[in-house]
Amino acid sequence: MKQQDIRAELLALKRRKMAQSAFAFYRGTGDLFYARWLKPLLRIAAPSVWLNGDMHLENFGTYRGDNRLTYFDIGDFDDAARGPAVIDLLRFATGIILAAPQLGLARKDAKALAGHGLARYRAALADGKPRWLERRTATGAIGDLLRDLERRSQADLLEKRTVLKNGKRRLRFDTGKAIKLGKVEASAIIQAIARFARRRAHPEFFEVLDVAQRVAGLGALGRPRYVALIKGNGGKDGQSLIDLKAQPGSALVKALTKARHRQPDFVNEARRVVAIEYHLQAAAPAFLTDIKIGKSAFTFRELQPDQDKLEAVHLAGAASRQEDAIGAMGDLIAWAQLRASGWHEGATIDDLMAWASMRKRGEDWVDSVLTLADAAATATEGDWRAFCSAQN
Repeated sequence: MKQQDIRAELLALKRRKMAQSAFAFYRGTGDLFYARWLKPLLRIAAPSVWLNGDMHLENFGTYRGDNRLTYFDIGDFDDAARGPAVIDLLRFATGIILAAPQLGLARKDAKALAGHGLARYRAALADGKPRWLERRTATGAIGDLLRDLERRSQADLLEKRTVLKNGKRRLRFDTGKAIKLGKVEASAIIQAIARFARRRAHPEFFEVLDVAQRVAGLGALGRPRYVALIKGNGGKDGQSLIDLKAQPGSALVKALTKARHRQPDFVNEARRVVAIEYHLQAAAPAFLTDIKIGKSAFTFRELQPDQDKLEAVHLAGAASRQEDAIGAMGDLIAWAQLRASGWHEGATIDDLMAWASMRKRGEDWVDSVLTLADAAATATEGDWRAFCSAQN
């Protein structure tokens, strides 16, 4: 399929997904969110930290680290930047309020749940110690997700994503997860990975057996994103899958730069994503690095059998289950900011602990974030309804 046809198909899919709910629309319109809400948000005094940039409740999940252990942590750092700590908090809280229907909650209860997440964030930040979630101690929906990983294997992933043809493994195109590429585009990817492999200790591990356009996520739909089947350790089930995602730039970085919040210089946009992700997560995902394909910068990482996102519908049900999961997410945001403290002019741990403990009579930053999140959710719901009307 031609590149322009693939892009058009994916953009049409993105519009259909965004029309499904206000929360889905929110996930796909980060640029609109920051254009409208960054200016009032910057009036809330907060230390400068390293941010994920798109901190919604479905941006948390499991992955295998470069130490081969499994973690539940923040993911998708495409919009990562340096800026006031309240930016990730507003994005997080607004998303919880918008996800009320998926969570089975009334709006006021969703707002209270967002407040619970911010309270846990504040407590974890005030503690000053970055931690991580353990499979043995995780409870509720997160514990279920982590325990489910024990039943998965690389062979299971290959069975879902590939087929054997004449004894050779190839990618599947009947699951909606991959689209066949034209020869020119496929050749460019194979050549780029071959150049990358030559700098590795075992270049034969990265020998490409097949490559396709990957269909995943929501915000990135419409941009080049590939899945490559590589030789790996060889044998019947020893192959590996690689995710390659184009990084054209961050909506948050652009908005912050416009607001005169200076950003560090990175070699390219993919290097920005990789560097910030490396510092914020408890452990970097396997093979995490950047790679050039033609003139474009891509992130490069292993696609894993134990990689899964926690979706809002998984949290519908008992209030204790929701509070446990959202509270853990608040912890993870704080731990990430503490982990990267002091790096490239980020606030120190002492600064973050002092801010977390700061309360002024009639002026508390948690209350200010929640008030703004409520207004942002209302505005987003209106934008979503207008978007849906325009699609009909």
